[in-house]
Amino acid sequence: MPARFLDNFAVVLLDMGRTFMFDVDRFDGGFAETYAALGGRELDGEFVDRIMREAYRGMMSLYEDPAWEERFPKVADYLAGMPETRGLSRREMKLLEQVFARHEMGTIPADSVLTLNTLRQRARLGLVSNIFSPSAAYRRLFRALKIHDLFDVIVFSSDFGWLKPSPRLYREAMKAFRVPPAKMVMVGDNPRRDVAGAKALGLSAVYIDTGRRPADPRVPPDRTIRSLPELLEE
Repeated sequence: MPARFLDNFAVVLLDMGRTFMFDVDRFDGGFAETYAALGGRELDGEFVDRIMREAYRGMMSLYEDPAWEERFPKVADYLAGMPETRGLSRREMKLLEQVFARHEMGTIPADSVLTLNTLRQRARLGLVSNIFSPSAAYRRLFRALKIHDLFDVIVFSSDFGWLKPSPRLYREAMKAFRVPPAKMVMVGDNPRRDVAGAKALGLSAVYIDTGRRPADPRVPPDRTIRSLPELLEE
């Protein structure tokens, strides 16, 4: 019986957003409602809406600039540096940070939970994910869904200020495994951050083609799939 693709690897490193978490980055509106749901009362809804849109646009601009990959700001620091937020209380600034986080974080459907559990039976797992907001809420969600302990290591960019494809972020995950890079594979939906970033360190890479970004022919992935469950069929 021919070996399956995953049989070549002892470790599978996973991206999160649009890999097994979906409906992420909902920055098209609804911020005032989220602010109110969190207990916010002092700020005008239009103000909250404007701040969130401007903060997201500004942070995305930095995100796309390679010069910021080793020194990416925290959401709280970015918000505090906006001229419009000067003079706001600590409580209101914290609420704005929480609004941002609620709209950045998506949902993990039941089929993703099942896929992760099945993958864990085939290999050790690690997570390497770029997020803007603090990681605590993501970890709480992972624990609630009983997937936190499926990962040997969880590396969120916001804990370090580094962004994929920074080798520092990848090495933070890799050092948890006494496994040569050739026995590791990265799975994600971003050609530059997930595929090129991993292959630069000697890892194999699987590209999840969601139709949002074309694969980079200069750094081709070792496999292309449409969704994470397909990895189990290879």
